Amino acid sequence: MTSEPALFHDFLRIFVPLFVVIDPAGTLPLFLALTQNYSESGRRVIARRATVVAGITGIVILVVGQAIFEFVGVQFADFQIAGGVLLVVLSIIDMLSSGKPAVDEAQLARTSSQVPPAEVGVVPLAVPLIMGPATMTITLLLVSTYSGPYAARYGPTLGPAMVVGMVALAMLLNLYLLYGIMCHTALILKVVGRQAMVVANKVVMILLAAIAVSLIRQGIVTVIRGLGGR
Repeated sequence: MTSEPALFHDFLRIFVPLFVVIDPAGTLPLFLALTQNYSESGRRVIARRATVVAGITGIVILVVGQAIFEFVGVQFADFQIAGGVLLVVLSIIDMLSSGKPAVDEAQLARTSSQVPPAEVGVVPLAVPLIMGPATMTITLLLVSTYSGPYAARYGPTLGPAMVVGMVALAMLLNLYLLYGIMCHTALILKVVGRQAMVVANKVVMILLAAIAVSLIRQGIVTVIRGLGGR
């Protein structure tokens, strides 16, 4: 009976960081800029294609990334520190930028009008705007963070497999939620307002920075304990 609440609690702790890093508040204005020259049906095609491609890319990174780290011998603490630093840098750049870093919404609108809806959904929306470096990093960090405790609790094979399944499910649920939001982007921005979305995006980036600092701290503690045990 005690394992079910623990599983649900851990799933929520996986779901929330992914929601933060996928960042619907920051994605919506870009999606609107990309699709303003398309019909409502065209927007839905773009949103659907972007969600599918981002999901497939995320699953591939989730599976292949762990294998690569094991092959090159990267330790969990090393990845925590490096991934945390990367997330801090990305969140700071995002907070200090007027929009998404290195993204010109006006240029996106001009170029996207010449591209079929299905192609717009792949680049740049799915990759790198939705499934970018920050999303890929936090996905792998979540797997690394929970694999150890779950391996000790459920076994070296079942435990990590459960963690990969939870992270994959949380990521896909977040992408499905983002898809629903993208399908109603114009209505949401009309009700909430573009400026409110910008403010929400910056608040989310502060939360992402806090999560990143926590990861760095955990990595440093792990390294220090390892040195002390020698």
